[in-house]
Amino acid sequence: MTQEDLERTPREEILWRQLYQKAKENLTSKDFDVPDMEARWIVEKASGYQGTEFTSAMDKKASTLEIKHFEAILEKRLAGQPLQYALGSWGFRNLDLYIDNRVLIPRPETEILVEIAHALLSDCNAEHPHLVADLGTGSGAVGLAIAQERQDVQVFLTDSSQDALKVAAANLAGLGNDARKVHILHGSWFEPIPKERRESFSLIVANPPYISIDERLPTEVADWEPHAALYAGKKGTEDIEKILNEAHHWLHPRGAMAIEMAPHQTEVMAQKAKEIGYSNIEIHKDLTQKDRIMSCTWKP
Repeated sequence: MTQEDLERTPREEILWRQLYQKAKENLTSKDFDVPDMEARWIVEKASGYQGTEFTSAMDKKASTLEIKHFEAILEKRLAGQPLQYALGSWGFRNLDLYIDNRVLIPRPETEILVEIAHALLSDCNAEHPHLVADLGTGSGAVGLAIAQERQDVQVFLTDSSQDALKVAAANLAGLGNDARKVHILHGSWFEPIPKERRESFSLIVANPPYISIDERLPTEVADWEPHAALYAGKKGTEDIEKILNEAHHWLHPRGAMAIEMAPHQTEVMAQKAKEIGYSNIEIHKDLTQKDRIMSCTWKP
């Protein structure tokens, strides 16, 4: 069925198959890399039919409201918005996170940060519950995933952006009973955490800004994602260094830390961590086998 045929079809008779085809043709015309997959994601979001339900839903009629939802998502994507923002949500481990351009898009490589967090907590013999800080939390992806997947934690989410924390709060609301383990605090890095919590954290995790202001990013990233969450400064390591310099005041003697960074920063930051006094310093690879996350423990 052509675009003209679709336009002549009464709205109450339009099938999801026709809408899928419309999305695929429009995305193809704009030279998107995987128009068929993006068309499917858009239809899944608008219809609510996902996974194995998708195929069987193709010959079902779409309601007027569903068509409007579909058209709104497709219009945003065709205007250049990243797919994740156009959809309004994105999966991260077991979470379906609400996101918009107030926060970074959760990326698969950051899921490795959660895996490392679990390993570090399992190696920590502190009394339960473990105190965990997710610094610069953005959408809350890392901290909320830890809270959802463990029963032995209390998680503090901090961010200097109140707009970002509104997104994190919306995602916290969808966490159910696990939300009781989470505290959202407004402020830069450790600043909003109560001082009496110093030297009591089992784990600190962070995915801070680590892009140099001179570095060029893909247009879709640079034009849409929040610059405050991307760019750190001239070196690109300014925020990582701030966290390293301060974290040991908040970790208990067996506490650990894991920080995401750019591959070319890992060696220099590992040396920095060693100079400060951290031990058990390890560099972990992401899903593309690039050095991505540094972990270490504090043993004064």
